[in-house]
Amino acid sequence: MPEDTRPARSVRVGGMLVGYHAVCPRKAWYSMRGLWMEHESDDVRLGRLLDETAYARRTRPALVTAEAPDGTPLVAKLDGVDLRAGVLHETKKGRAEDHAHRLQLRFYLWVLRLAGVARADGTPLTGRLDYPALRRTEPVELEPEHEARLAETVTAVAALARRPSPPPRHPRRTFCRRCAFEPLCYG
Repeated sequence: MPEDTRPARSVRVGGMLVGYHAVCPRKAWYSMRGLWMEHESDDVRLGRLLDETAYARRTRPALVTAEAPDGTPLVAKLDGVDLRAGVLHETKKGRAEDHAHRLQLRFYLWVLRLAGVARADGTPLTGRLDYPALRRTEPVELEPEHEARLAETVTAVAALARRPSPPPRHPRRTFCRRCAFEPLCYG
């Protein structure tokens, strides 16, 4: 039976789901079902604390919605936007899944672009990953090839939402040892 490629109208794809999907589609599937294991994670608590305190004076949080080219509703819950500098900040505790961090930030930049949000001079905002615990930052840009990958990712996340059962576990269990979902996947 061919896989259903229609957009899942009931799912609203956000940056966290995009990041989860990049790391582990099974984690994204559980999260779409309302199962959030991170509330018990010390790592997540520390990340939230860093997010709330590290750059509170320089940036403002924001919520932006848009629609993907395939019609899927998108939402971006932004850690902070420095409107004067035209920089979107995303705060992370560590660089463990930095590829997912970059994808998530590019997703937010894409949602802003789709929503028509730009600097006063009309140029798109840029992104910056902030790692306050490491005292490091990383600039992130949104290029046309990133937009194509994001559109594919959104379509994949929407298809994942229609699955009646979770995708297979991650092939490397050692990768999962620090994941809050590890007991659920491996019992």
